Amino acid sequence: MGILQVELFGGVRVTRNAWVTEIQLTRENQGLLAYLLIQRQRVHSREILADLFWGDFSPTRARGSLNTALWKLKKVLEPKGVPSGTYLKNSHSGEIGFNLESPYWLDVQVFEDHVNQVLRQPFETVDEPAATELEKVLRLYKGELLEGIYKDWALRERERLRGLYVKGLIYLMHYHGFHQAFPAAIDYGQQVLDLDPLREEIHREIMRFYLENGQRTLALRQYETCRSTLQKELGIPPMEDVRMLYAQIIAACKTTDPVAMSSVHGTNVGEVLRQLQAATQSLDLAKEQIQHAYRLISAHADQSKSPRAKRPTQKR
Repeated sequence: MGILQVELFGGVRVTRNAWVTEIQLTRENQGLLAYLLIQRQRVHSREILADLFWGDFSPTRARGSLNTALWKLKKVLEPKGVPSGTYLKNSHSGEIGFNLESPYWLDVQVFEDHVNQVLRQPFETVDEPAATELEKVLRLYKGELLEGIYKDWALRERERLRGLYVKGLIYLMHYHGFHQAFPAAIDYGQQVLDLDPLREEIHREIMRFYLENGQRTLALRQYETCRSTLQKELGIPPMEDVRMLYAQIIAACKTTDPVAMSSVHGTNVGEVLRQLQAATQSLDLAKEQIQHAYRLISAHADQSKSPRAKRPTQKR
């Protein structure tokens, strides 16, 4: 009988015999099988499935469409020689579910289980074999979940697994950065930005990795990419910590790295330096205000401790 292999990333693909024999499914049955697999921990009433996939039909027609789809799905998953119920099971009350005891392999399940397992460990303590396995598992994400299927449940799951994929990339970025493998850290950071170019904290980390790797010019260019993207998409400047890091790099390059300075295009360096100076002045002012408040509190405390002057008694 062999193992049933199901891939849901980048579309639906079902095969047998070590990915050699592909099973052809209609788009309708692809969606039904995908739903049963994603919600594999429970069984589902026929009424809910009929409404989920054929909600635009009358109840009678929707129920008939579900029965037809299930019959076709069982026919291709459990052909002659494969016992009935191997992959699709029916409860005593008629509920439908995927048989988790069957011989199968599901990319989403492998992906979820392993990524969640690694993410529970701090990246500072994870060992190299676990990190390498995470890199391998992330490659299962060949594309977004169930491409071409736009049901609400599919969109929700697509966004959830996309978020898990991004978390895995960020984890590997931090892992490699912690071990000073800066090219790998930068590569994973760029993969995050390919999916979400507005992630300012990722731009900042990549700038820092470039800086620690002695690549000031590339750090400055990364800032410019961040700045121009935010300006184009949102009409806002980078957040303060990104600007501060950039200003620090500029200040260091101004006297030590004229090549890096000459590579900065389209950026008002003087304005950035003025922002840095203004921020420094604000910090100094805040420090003075704290010291002044401390002196007032101390003076009040000293006054409250001193004995009060006795009022002269008045003679009657």
